[in-house]
Amino acid sequence: MVKDTIIAGAVAGLIGNIPKTVIAWIFHFAGVLRYTFIHIAAGYFVPARFIDNPVSLTMGFIADYTTAAFFGFLMHLMLKKSGTDYAVLKGVGCGALLYLLFYGAFMALDITRASLLTPLPNLLLFFPHIIYGGTTCWLLKRYLN
Repeated sequence: MVKDTIIAGAVAGLIGNIPKTVIAWIFHFAGVLRYTFIHIAAGYFVPARFIDNPVSLTMGFIADYTTAAFFGFLMHLMLKKSGTDYAVLKGVGCGALLYLLFYGAFMALDITRASLLTPLPNLLLFFPHIIYGGTTCWLLKRYLN
């Protein structure tokens, strides 16, 4: 078993990001969401007209999963410090906080070129975030116990 805090947290964050990504792509293919997290992350690097480009989506994938790994590490530190009681609830709270940070503050600053033009897509992105946080902390609780 890996005893390294960074690696364990990063792996949990990467695994926790998988259901978040799948849910966003389901919304995308259902036609209710124009941009997934990968599109939005790609928009940090390329102009809007290139967001759907496969190379741009690859950059977005790398950025999204790197961010997920980093926040998985931070959640690991949080659970080591505060304990694993109510780990899933703590993770849901972290996911909600990340949603507010990324889709509240950062979207208001126009940092990415991908924009969510209506309230529905913005709301729909909340649910994958809380699933990411809950899943990541659930995995970390299993690892820490």
